[in-house]
Amino acid sequence: MRRRFQAIAPLTRHLEPRRRITPVHYASRHDACRVQPVTATQGSTGVDEFRLLAWEPAVPVHLRGFHNLPAMKTWFTGPKEPVAFGDKLASSADAIVSYELLTSSSSRDGEYASASSISRLRGFQAWLKSQPTGNKDGHLLCALIDHLLASVESDQSRFLQFDAPLNLIIQASRYNQDAGNSSHRIKKLYVAQSDIRSLPPALAEDLPVPELVRRAGKGDIYSSSIWLGLQPTYTPLHRDPNPNVFCQLAGSKAVRLLRPRAGLSVFQDVRRRLGTLDSSSRLRGSEMMDGPEREGLHRAVWVDDDDDHSDNALPEREIWQAVLDPGDALFIPQGWWHSVRSVGREAELNASANWWFR
Repeated sequence: MRRRFQAIAPLTRHLEPRRRITPVHYASRHDACRVQPVTATQGSTGVDEFRLLAWEPAVPVHLRGFHNLPAMKTWFTGPKEPVAFGDKLASSADAIVSYELLTSSSSRDGEYASASSISRLRGFQAWLKSQPTGNKDGHLLCALIDHLLASVESDQSRFLQFDAPLNLIIQASRYNQDAGNSSHRIKKLYVAQSDIRSLPPALAEDLPVPELVRRAGKGDIYSSSIWLGLQPTYTPLHRDPNPNVFCQLAGSKAVRLLRPRAGLSVFQDVRRRLGTLDSSSRLRGSEMMDGPEREGLHRAVWVDDDDDHSDNALPEREIWQAVLDPGDALFIPQGWWHSVRSVGREAELNASANWWFR
């Protein structure tokens, strides 16, 4: 279960908390991490081809130029940079979605990071108050920010999960465009794991289920999600109980993957080092998203261990990587471990959608 804390009604139902990626290194006697590209296709991929290439052997595949989901055009403004939310998304600003906000990525820099987060939230709140009175739900968003500030200031958690109107990220994105100083912009605000089926029909119709998802397996769609974030966004190493097609809508994301047994070995080694036995590999809980477990999982997947040759070093890891641009998709087989990070400029929009199926 996600950790939540209560907010005022009716604002939320519940309130809880440059194109650059890490260089690829290949194995040497000092390297613990070998990274290689995921097998890629270009353009339309038929169901039969997909079954032979990825589904039956249960291996990931990078589907370049795979989709043209309507949301890419209707939810965001044209090809110009930076990407911004369009009018159609704003017309559904009252829709309730699931959010995450990470105010610090490390316990070691928690004091500084929390202070910076408080300053940014207060700047955003002041901007909201300065907007015309017609700014939809402006006073309600200010009340929500009061609750977020109270949580950050009390050090209740650096990883907050809550349900709130879509308007929150829309206004935060607009605030970022107005903010002159990049240090003032809202970052790490993420609409995460919000089910497509719970969206207003006008938005859900812009994310039709891809044909591969409908036909490659049994046609059983287990779940789906939208992911709308103000960069950087990040998901630590985890695994899903079902196959997954992950489609990029705006911005770019890098995904690193490990085979089921290799990923489990890394995950268990990180937990063993920390002396934790009860964390889950499938829940975006506070232990995964903030603190020592997050740091350990990040190091295992994204950081080379050239300087760690002790007996306690993590086992050698063979990792696959794909960098997804708008229109790309990634097939992640059942049980494959993966970690996802945005690779764009801080505070800019990044958007994805995915379907779990079998």
